[in-house]
Order: sequence, then C-alpha cells, then structure tokens
Amino acid sequence: MKIPALTAVCTLGALLSLTSARAVDYQDFNAPQNVTYPNGSTVITGIRGASAVQGDVVITASYVTGVGTETLPAIYSGSLLTNNPAGWHILTPTFSDSRVVTTSTLYGPNTYYYDNALGMGNIRAVGSYQYSGSGTGNLGLMYVGPVDGVGGTWSTIEVPGTINGGNQTIINTIAHSTMGNYVVGNYDTQLNEGHAFIYDIANNIYTDFTPVEALSVTAYGIWDNGDGTYTVAGGYSDLNRAGADAGYLALWDSSTGDFLDVRKYQYENEPLSAFVSHFDGIVATPTGFHLTGDQINLTSGEQIGFFASVDFVDGKFGPASWQAINVTDALVTSGNTVYGDTVLGVYTGANGTSSYLATVPEPSVSLLLIGTAGAFFLARRKRAVQA
Repeated sequence: MKIPALTAVCTLGALLSLTSARAVDYQDFNAPQNVTYPNGSTVITGIRGASAVQGDVVITASYVTGVGTETLPAIYSGSLLTNNPAGWHILTPTFSDSRVVTTSTLYGPNTYYYDNALGMGNIRAVGSYQYSGSGTGNLGLMYVGPVDGVGGTWSTIEVPGTINGGNQTIINTIAHSTMGNYVVGNYDTQLNEGHAFIYDIANNIYTDFTPVEALSVTAYGIWDNGDGTYTVAGGYSDLNRAGADAGYLALWDSSTGDFLDVRKYQYENEPLSAFVSHFDGIVATPTGFHLTGDQINLTSGEQIGFFASVDFVDGKFGPASWQAINVTDALVTSGNTVYGDTVLGVYTGANGTSSYLATVPEPSVSLLLIGTAGAFFLARRKRAVQA
C-alpha cells in the first residue's frame, strides 16, 4: 500500500506555530436554519476531501427538520475554515417508483477527487431511509450526483435474505460508508445482533463481512488503499460483560475476499476501562490511519468521542495512540468522522444539540492553522497511478 507524502510551503516560524499549540480546539459547525425549517439542527455523519487543497471537503449530515421525527440528507461542499452557509444543501430523495420517503439521512461520502468515474463535481454518498408503508425498518440509500442534488440519482441498498446462501428475514439495512467500488454497512436479522456487509456496486453482490468472530459486528468506515486492498473500520461485541464493545481494523483483499490483517482495539489500550470503543470514521495519513469513534467510561458512565492514530507498516496495523474528544460542558460528545487531524461529530449540552469540529494537536499539521500558515497539499492515493 502506497502512502501519500505531505509537502508544505511555509516559513519556519509558521511550522513552529503549527506544532506548539497543544489544546484541542472546538468549534460549532452546522447548517444554517432557514424559513422552511426554523428549528432545524445538524448531525454531521461523514467527510471526504474534495481536492488537493487542504480543508476543501464534502461533508454529509442528517438534517433534523424539527417537524416530527423527520430528517433529510444534507451535504456541505466547501472549506472547513469558513463554514460558508451557501455551501450547505438540504436534499430530498426521489425514487423512480415515486415512493414517499418519510425520513432519510446520508453517511460517508466519496468524491470525484478519489474516484474520477463519478464525473467532475459529483459525489457518491450512502445512508438509510424509510418510506410510507415500509414499517419501522430501514433501507440502505445511495445517492450519486452533484452536491446540490440537482439531476442526481437515488437508489436502494437492501441486503437480500439469501446473503451467503442463507434464507432469512432482513429487518434493517444501513449503509455507512463508500469508497472505490464498495459500500460497507450493517444489516439486522434480529435487533440485538448486528451483521456487517460489503456491497460490490458494479456487480450488485452483497457479502457478509466478518473480520472477527463475535455475536455482533459493525462496519462503519472504508478506505481504498489503491492496490486492490481496502481498510475497513468498525466494532464488535460478544454481548457479554454488559455488551462491552471494541473496535477493529481489517485489511481486506477485494480480489480474493481474504482478510490480510485484522487488529482489535480498545480505548486507551485498556480492556476494562471503556464500555464502548467503537470506530466510526477513518482517513489515511502519510504513515497509516486516523480514526474516530465513541467510548463510554465503565466507571463514570461518561460518553465522549476520541481521536486515534494507527501506523501501518509492512501490511500490519500497529497499536493506537488516543486523544479524548469532549466538548466543554457537553453532556455527551460523539466522534462521527475524521479528516486529517480534525474530528467532526455531535455534542449535547445545556442549549441542545450541535455539530462540531475539533482540531487535534499533534506534532504534525493542525488543520485550522493551515489557512494562515501557508498552502499544504496532501497527495491522494489514486488507484490509476499507484495500484
């Protein structure tokens, strides 16, 4: 797997300023409220770089309209440094059979920058929805088109009951992330046991995804390594010890379906410190991967997010280093997605729920200082060149 190099154009003084600040910087990041939805709120769910310019991104979100339990897919296209209100778009899924969608959301996106087959200016994003007559279960969702939704296409992702030669009833399908020709997500045959799947878009093939032996497995993030392999991040549970979860990273070979490396992770590398240590988002770095997710402390019951950094050397995942993500005075903080050294998610405080971005200080470049320090470019893994 080839890792992109990080190059910088800036002064020595700027570099020193980038590496000296150590406190996590939290900022709210929400879609603007409008006349149609004056009580609307934003739940950020996914992010992907949109160009070689650091901070130029596409963000997916669930827009809570404030009308009953309705949610709508939301997409932000622009810079993380400005949160331009004009960059936000609230979309309405429309299907060829005219089914009436009652609630829907988008999760992990992919962009033209990483997949030229999408067409310039287009994205692919996945998620879930319900429609009138579908009952309480969720169906998977896929959108392909421009960020504003004009002229884009919507389709259903639905794990068949015959997956892996079985014959079972599927009560939920939720697509979590997409990159390359694949989608990862979860399906349920009963509510207290989760199953992960990987979906081959081009060949319309669903495969059960079980990198660890457990009663419940999730797949939340996928990264195309550019050499025919993919790194998948998620979590698992044996539904014992009150359902304690752990995270995992799996190196998956798309040509053979084999797992080339799997490593399990628990927050702060302490098996009995956290009730949940689940990976929700993943992004490649020059030396491996950055991840985010949630953990619940076994002693205090506090739920916070985290940032994790994992090296990848000679086809093997290394141990993780951890940083707590906890918005000041928040009752609950979640880590939903990650871009560079920036975690995005949702927190709940005295004034309600808000999405945020948190810049994590490291000896490497901190995202929010890039705008004043100079131009930084993180070369992408492009399969056509690096495979």
